[in-house]
Amino acid sequence: MAEYVLEIIEGPEAGRQIPLAGETVIGRDPAAGVALLQDELLSRRHVKLTPEADGVRVEDLESRNGTFVDGDQIYSPAHLAPGGQLLLGVTVLQLELAPELARGATSVRQIPASLTTFRPLPSDGAAPALTGERRVPTLATEEAEPDYVPAAVFQSDAVAGLLPLLDAHTKSKARGAPIGLFVLVIFAVVLYLALR
Repeated sequence: MAEYVLEIIEGPEAGRQIPLAGETVIGRDPAAGVALLQDELLSRRHVKLTPEADGVRVEDLESRNGTFVDGDQIYSPAHLAPGGQLLLGVTVLQLELAPELARGATSVRQIPASLTTFRPLPSDGAAPALTGERRVPTLATEEAEPDYVPAAVFQSDAVAGLLPLLDAHTKSKARGAPIGLFVLVIFAVVLYLALR
């Protein structure tokens, strides 16, 4: 029977290699065969793996978030072939033959340099240096004066004397609303009692 190794290619413990010598249980519990303590979405005993001649038999142990073999959630024992991927919580494991990994081959890919450096945002000017200079977002526009009230209205002498009184009518209506509501409730109660 071939020797297999599971390599974590994505997740909190990326790069870790797990040899599969026999039946192995993976979970968050330190007492499990293989403990992945940093993945909080794993169940205490998440999955059982059994090496076979042409791959690994995968059995979900009624985990809370499920087990996925090559992108499909499994509900009964499934087969994982070499090169296949297993998703447990947020951890992605890839099954490899042990001799291939012994030669230094790894499935973990380095993060491209283009994703680890700052790039200037597309804009009309040169990008500011990373010195704390304030950058206006690309889609932002300059602040504009409101156009619903012309500025000339507020500058005329006729309106200047009315500005303190503009909201007086609204304020009186707001003060009278609770009284009107109270009268309406009293009227409804009297009407109800009269018709009873």
